[in-house]
Amino acid sequence: MHWIIDTMGGMNPPVSSPLTMFRRAILLSCPLCGKRPCTMRRWMGHRDRCPSCGIRWHREHGFELGPIALNVVFTFFTLGVSMVIAFIATAPDFPVATLTISMIAGAIVVPLLYYPFTFLLWQAFDLQAHRPDERELAEARESVAASTD
Repeated sequence: MHWIIDTMGGMNPPVSSPLTMFRRAILLSCPLCGKRPCTMRRWMGHRDRCPSCGIRWHREHGFELGPIALNVVFTFFTLGVSMVIAFIATAPDFPVATLTISMIAGAIVVPLLYYPFTFLLWQAFDLQAHRPDERELAEARESVAASTD
């Protein structure tokens, strides 16, 4: 097993490539181990840990801000593209009331649709940026062993 030297001079166990972890997240699997079920429970719920590898979903204080910010960016992008397409498709007579209602409905529905994806994408990003150390992985292994007993 290869060990990666982190910037603080310690040793971190290897994790999958960013592409692999982001692909797993998009497929709603655990970014670290690739198994399902992962830290997501139902569409909007969370487990404390992945049942397969035991990695904690809330790895640091304020972790929830990342997925929320990513969700906002994806939602704004989707709504912006939708508005441009709607304006081009309906020009020159814009149905203002219909477009307004559609955009309001989209602003409510789209973040709900993106939520589990943005959460797991952020978890994949966090696992790449702050790779789990041996202590965190040992804690994860212990939690998996305790849950199977």
